[in-house]
Amino acid sequence: MPRTFVCLRLVHPIILLFGFAAGAGAGCAASQPPEGGGPPDAGSGGAGTAGASATGGATGSGGAAANDDASTIPPVDAAVDHGATEASDAAPPDTATVDTPTDRPPGKVTHRVLSSVSDKGMMAIVGADGQIEWQYDALSLGGEANDAWMLANGDIVFAYKSGARQMTQAKQVVWNYNAPAGTEVHSSQPLPDGNTLIGEAHDGGLGLLHEIDQTGKVISTVTINVGGGIAPHNQFREVRKTPQGTYLVTYLQTNKAMEFDGDGKMLRQFPCGSFVAVRLPDGNTLISCGDAHSVIEVDPQNKVVWQVNETDVPGNRLGFAAGLQRLPNGNTVICNWPGHFAMDPHQPQAFELSPDKKVVWELNNAQLGWVSNLEVLDPDAVVGGVVLR
Repeated sequence: MPRTFVCLRLVHPIILLFGFAAGAGAGCAASQPPEGGGPPDAGSGGAGTAGASATGGATGSGGAAANDDASTIPPVDAAVDHGATEASDAAPPDTATVDTPTDRPPGKVTHRVLSSVSDKGMMAIVGADGQIEWQYDALSLGGEANDAWMLANGDIVFAYKSGARQMTQAKQVVWNYNAPAGTEVHSSQPLPDGNTLIGEAHDGGLGLLHEIDQTGKVISTVTINVGGGIAPHNQFREVRKTPQGTYLVTYLQTNKAMEFDGDGKMLRQFPCGSFVAVRLPDGNTLISCGDAHSVIEVDPQNKVVWQVNETDVPGNRLGFAAGLQRLPNGNTVICNWPGHFAMDPHQPQAFELSPDKKVVWELNNAQLGWVSNLEVLDPDAVVGGVVLR
């Protein structure tokens, strides 16, 4: 039976959650994909708001000794193509409905966002006024596009299951990376030097973390191997390079995030982590735990210092916790992917939470489909020059 997933994006005190109909989904979970598509199980990674550096966090626990304290949370029942041009998609819908919680005056909080998608829907830019400004049929490239970022020049960088791409908003391809047959790519993170980090999952638990230059050429690779016979689809969702030069990697099948050094040596294992792990400026790590229906923030010793569970937020029951973003005010935006879990089809696809778990913003637009990730594009969403997602 298909299960529902939740998508999370990291942003501190406020959390955004995305939720949608139940079924099969791409980009969130590892178990039993729904009919018609794979889940967002294998992660994708994103870049930052225009003009902002892409990597997250300032200080962190990179290089710390391996530490796995799962008791801190409740148990959880390559070829390169250049120069291609995409045909324009159909005209975007007139509006995208952005709902606001009923316990506060409408219009108090608004966001312009770039949404990613898994299994159903479209990649889109939604304005603060609720209008869909731009859309792209990224699922036509492979059924999942879990990690999209907007660059400073307005271009979009995203992963699409069988590769990664940078294109203009006019849908002109700047570069395209085709992953080898049988592998999957669910993550793309723009780096401060202009390169892009992608995670390429191979069979048997083998993964390659490629850095791609601005022509689409692979210029460096870190090899990691966790063994266990893990299939490509059940490995990475999002992969993130930290300011310390380490790599935060999530695994869909095991629901364990790990941190690796530049030689591919594991430095640390986290209590959970199916979709994304984000290093925060204070050294803590924000993690979405997929089908565990939870989001946690842990300190460098893996102590849980903040947590959102399945039923903590009225009207926003967590399915597959997917994309996360931590905002400068400490709020967290959480994407609530529905592909692995039967959810209310009218539930918001994402929401923003304050540190005390009050909902201050929601995204609820059926036209967007099953949102697995998003980037808040507001100029004031950047933390110290970095988009924390």
